[in-house]
Amino acid sequence: MSRGRVYSSERRFFRDAVTGAEIVQLTSFPCINIKLYFHVNAFTPDSQTLVFQVFSEATRDSKVDIFKVNIDGKGLTQLTDAAEAGSPVVSPDGHWLYYMCHGELRRVSMTDYREERIGYIDGIQPSTGLSSNTAGSTINASMSSDGRVYFTDATLTNGRRAILRYTTDGKEAAIIYESDSITHTQCEPSEAKVVAFQHGPDAQHRNIWLINEDGTNVRPLDMPYGNGHWMWLGSTQRILTNLEKQFNGIAVMGEHDDNPEIIVTGEHFWHAASSRDGKWMVSDTSWPDNGIQLIHVDNKKYATLCYSQSSSSHPQWSHPHPSFSPDGNYVVYNSDITGTAQMYLVKIPEHLRAELQNGG
Repeated sequence: MSRGRVYSSERRFFRDAVTGAEIVQLTSFPCINIKLYFHVNAFTPDSQTLVFQVFSEATRDSKVDIFKVNIDGKGLTQLTDAAEAGSPVVSPDGHWLYYMCHGELRRVSMTDYREERIGYIDGIQPSTGLSSNTAGSTINASMSSDGRVYFTDATLTNGRRAILRYTTDGKEAAIIYESDSITHTQCEPSEAKVVAFQHGPDAQHRNIWLINEDGTNVRPLDMPYGNGHWMWLGSTQRILTNLEKQFNGIAVMGEHDDNPEIIVTGEHFWHAASSRDGKWMVSDTSWPDNGIQLIHVDNKKYATLCYSQSSSSHPQWSHPHPSFSPDGNYVVYNSDITGTAQMYLVKIPEHLRAELQNGG
C-alpha cells in the first residue's frame, strides 16, 4: 500500500524574471501533477500544506492519486491509493482529505493516513485520468464551513449529470438534482444552504444556476455572458465570474442584486479565484497571456503577479487555474513550461499588495 508513503522533495526556487516575485516549483517528477480546481479548497487552514492530483502512469486513462506537500516543497506524501480518487477537497478543519471512489465518499486522515468510508450512492460512473482532464467530471467538490455536508457533481451510468450531497456523519447520501449538463458545482461557503452550478447558457445568456441544498427551487443567477469560470466571492454570498472574451472583464453579482458589478476590464481574464475574505481576486489571462493578475476588489485595480508561461492549451493541466492560500499570502498555479504539468507557488509581494490597496 502506497498511502502514507513519503517521497523526497522535488522543489525548485526562482524569481519571476519580470515581476521579481518569489516562486517555488513544488513538483518536478515527469508525470502530470495537477493543482485542485481554482474554487476547490486544497489547503489546510494554517496555509502550510496543500493537496494535489497526480497521474500514476504516463497513460491517458491513468489512475489519479492525491498527494500532499508543504508550501516549502517538503513533506511530499501520497494520501490515496484507490481505484479512483475523484472530487478531492480538504475539510475546513484540515484534518481530512475527502474524495470519491465509484460513488462512495471516503476520507483519509491528513496526519496518520487512516481511511474511512462515509457514504455510497449507486449508479455513479467511474472516472479515470481522462475524465480528470475534463472540467466538471471529477474535480468539483465543496463542503459546508462546519464540515458537515459535502457536495460534488458526477456522471451517472445513464450518461446524465447529477449533483450529489453527502453528510459527513454517514447518515445521508443522495442525488439532489439531475440534468443533461451540470458542472462547476459548489456550495455557498458560509452557510451551504445554496448550491451553485453551471448549466446552459439559456436564451438570456445566463449559465450560472442556483439550487437549495435539498435540491429544490432551481433558478438562474441573472448574470449574462459568463465564460463558465466562476466561484463564490468569499462569504459575501455573491458570485464572481470571468466574462466572455468580447467583454474582457470580471463581474460580481448576488442573487438579490439588481445588476452585475464590473470589477475590472482590459484583459481577457480567464479563470478568477477569490480570497477567503472576498477582498482580493487572482486571475490568469489568455489570448494574449499577459500573466497572472492580482486584483483588489474594492479599488478595482490589478497588476501582474507573475507569468506562468504555460501553454494554456486544451488539456486542463495546461491552464494555470490560480487560487489563494487561506491566509491570502500565496497563490498556487499550474504550468506545463517544462513540457509536463507541474505545480507552483508564488508569494504575493508586500509592495504589490500595498500598491493595489492604496489605489495604485
